[in-house]
Amino acid sequence: MQKRLTLKEKLTYSLGNLGVGIIMTLHMWYLVYFFFPPCDSGIKYTIPQNAVFLGVTILGLIMATGRIFDAITDPIIANRSDNKKHKLGKRIPFMRRYGFAMAASYVLIFIVPIPNEIHIYNVLWLAIFMFLSALFFTLYTVPYYSLLVHIGKHPDDKIDLATFNSVFWFSGLLLTSFAAGSWEMIYNWLGVSMQSAIQISFVVLGVFGFIFLMIPAYLLDENKYGKQVVHVDNYRFKDSMKQVLKNKNFVRFLFANASYTLATYMYETGLLYFITVLALKDKSLQGILAIVIGLATLATYPIVNKFAKKKGKKILMSLGFVLFAVSFIDITLFGLFGINVNILIVLLVIITPLPQAIFGILPHAMVADCAAYDQHINGKDQSGMYMAVNGFFTKIGTSIATILFTSLLVFGKDPGNDLGIRMITIAGAVLSIVSVGLISKYNEKEIMSYASKERAKSIE
Repeated sequence: MQKRLTLKEKLTYSLGNLGVGIIMTLHMWYLVYFFFPPCDSGIKYTIPQNAVFLGVTILGLIMATGRIFDAITDPIIANRSDNKKHKLGKRIPFMRRYGFAMAASYVLIFIVPIPNEIHIYNVLWLAIFMFLSALFFTLYTVPYYSLLVHIGKHPDDKIDLATFNSVFWFSGLLLTSFAAGSWEMIYNWLGVSMQSAIQISFVVLGVFGFIFLMIPAYLLDENKYGKQVVHVDNYRFKDSMKQVLKNKNFVRFLFANASYTLATYMYETGLLYFITVLALKDKSLQGILAIVIGLATLATYPIVNKFAKKKGKKILMSLGFVLFAVSFIDITLFGLFGINVNILIVLLVIITPLPQAIFGILPHAMVADCAAYDQHINGKDQSGMYMAVNGFFTKIGTSIATILFTSLLVFGKDPGNDLGIRMITIAGAVLSIVSVGLISKYNEKEIMSYASKERAKSIE
């Protein structure tokens, strides 16, 4: 009989994603804002703000190049993890070794050497730590997310792990959303520069993030969930990549998820701009919105979890894409046609939670399903490569979004001159609709054919 996971095991694994959420949100919400700030933010320019080539900014170029580097390293590191021979397993050694480097590199990128002026040293610093943070992020997260497939054999356990993972990731996002308010307090209390206040708040968050990264790395016994056999002759990099891409339904999912990634990057990176420039509200509203939307999102998690188990994931993903498009349309209307912006913000709070819950839970569960289906058909565990290829497409999507986002900001990112930000919201709506069409090609029934075997094992 196959043993199901206990609540303690699910929580222990998922707490690692709290650390990922805290650390990842530092870049997701604040990197562009820190290096490409609005004129009234109190943050001094440290890198050139103008476009350097065909509308592309230095920041956009560095971020996009870093993401491409990150995407390329994903399958390479996944292949190393899939072939790892260690007494602790395939995944845990990577998590223990690279957790600190991941947290440190994500924070150090903000601690530029010349904080009070635009300088080439700051550009070089940004580029170096963009690449290092991308590398160490991959070295921790690819093995970490691959571990989900190994410990969650039963399909319902996969959904539960993905749900808890998303809950903790959202909790990390909520915690980090208070950074803007906290650096204002540090600025007022300590009398330091705005840059220093931001850096102090990020160091504190980085320490907390590192602690949570280490919880599954040291409290889970990977070998407890079954021996992971390594077939070296069958795990050559090219062969492994080809085998994964033969899964046509996985490829269909990849393109839909990549399109969604572009849209969600527009939303997450643009939120502070939407609040301060389009809605003309104080930046502290970001933290309030994050709490309200976050709590509402968490409240919908049980609904998404139960519906996905009974009716499937594809229909929920389609619904999420449609609602996400509506959210972007709502934001586009901030400050236009005399519409009360407070009403639009309330509408955003009502619309956003369900798609956030859907996207928080289901993508990782769907990748895990595809990996389990492949293992069921071919008898080989390539979960690391599945997570990596998904990461590759996601990061390529993010690279494109980074260039697009920072390039559009050139058209206007300040109050009264906001054309670039409105172009970003329109692009997000279009990309969300494109995702609906792409996910419609995904054959969920075929992928979930592996589930009957796993359910039978659990009741034998």
